[in-house]
Amino acid sequence: MSSSASHADDFLASALAAISPETPDPDFFLKERYESSSYKVEEVPLESLADWRVDDRLVHSSGRFFTIEGLSVRTNFGPTSRWCQPIIVQPDIGILGILVKRINGVHHFLMQVKMEPGNTSLVQYAATVQATQSNYQRIHGGRSTPYLEYFLKPTRGRVLVDRLLSEHASWYLHKRNRNMIVELPPDEEFPIGDDFAWLTLGQVRRQLALGNVNMNARTVLACISYAGAEVPQGNGPLDDEFHAQVIESHRSRRSDADFAAEMTWIIDQKENFTLDVKRIGLREMDGWVCDGGSIRHRDGDYFRIIGLSVEATSREVGTWSQPMLEPVPGNLVAFVCQRRSGVLQFLVQAMVQPGSTDRLELAATIQLAPGYTRGVALPPLVEYLTAAVSRVRLESVQSEDGGRFQRADTRHVVIEIPEGHPVNAPDNYRWMTLGLLNRLTHFGYYVNVEARSLMACLL
Repeated sequence: MSSSASHADDFLASALAAISPETPDPDFFLKERYESSSYKVEEVPLESLADWRVDDRLVHSSGRFFTIEGLSVRTNFGPTSRWCQPIIVQPDIGILGILVKRINGVHHFLMQVKMEPGNTSLVQYAATVQATQSNYQRIHGGRSTPYLEYFLKPTRGRVLVDRLLSEHASWYLHKRNRNMIVELPPDEEFPIGDDFAWLTLGQVRRQLALGNVNMNARTVLACISYAGAEVPQGNGPLDDEFHAQVIESHRSRRSDADFAAEMTWIIDQKENFTLDVKRIGLREMDGWVCDGGSIRHRDGDYFRIIGLSVEATSREVGTWSQPMLEPVPGNLVAFVCQRRSGVLQFLVQAMVQPGSTDRLELAATIQLAPGYTRGVALPPLVEYLTAAVSRVRLESVQSEDGGRFQRADTRHVVIEIPEGHPVNAPDNYRWMTLGLLNRLTHFGYYVNVEARSLMACLL
């Protein structure tokens, strides 16, 4: 058995383990950790943020962390060809890492209960390590990052997943994070901190359904593949027919020739669509107001940049202030899926976003941001959002990165349409299995973070 197939077997077995004596009640553990700390989050004017200043850009006095800058955009993708907007510029490559350990024969994931000021629920399960270079180099002067040494060279564990992947390309310019899963040596003594818990992937799946897993953990979990795994016999979650189809879609292996054809299609899309961006001063942005209070669109569309003052006893730094991006509410991502040639496939689109590193990435069937569609036609295929409830296979509300985005909740939906039902999709749409999408994530900037978040919810 190959190493990758062995990992797939381990991951699948963990996904089918819905309970574990290591953390018998993850709901209670999350609630207990929330109640053990105190939090205070308050919106404040940008001009009151300590150590931040606004001129041509919004910047920290250290020159680190991130900046808010203006962006001028031109593209032939979508109904709007030219616009300006603020964008977050964060050149640091962050580490998003999850430690795994075999406990009683089953892989467990070390999840951290983490407070993030922008989250509606404040605390969620996060990756073992979630840190930018500025944070783990302790530019903030706070406490060190626990378990960081397992994700830096030379690691003390075995690397199972290591991917350099994009973040929200509508709000970040060329943002990248290193997504890692590292397995601990089986005999290593490993005390865990008060805010950490061992969960099986099956337990994580339930927390995902409840919206209790943060975006940074979801993008790591989306890297998990069941390709090559042997499906165990017997009772368990596979009694759910749709989950069985999802696993089979993960396991579906296409030939190298088929994969090459898909890559050619993606490259064709990059040829068809253009993207030209230029960084400009905040006060050069047409249609935007930049003053001491906030940065906002004159019509209230899209999003605004606000200030937050934060107190949290559970964080590396107890008090701080920072800018945050607050989108217009109502964001949604949805997969339309269908059994095709006997295998569940998902309709994806090649989508240009202004902060994309390589022009475009694959996105979900529908990626809807109400703040971007006022006075503009809705995106293709939104009619499937009115499908009968019996066709909805997944629906949950997930938060985006609460460290940068304020109250940015996104409805996640998966809709299965009948086999053989014709779908009239534009040329930049393509049917793909989860196995193919997962394979594409191995190569970096091919699947955007919104689609990966949906993929994680399907684990």
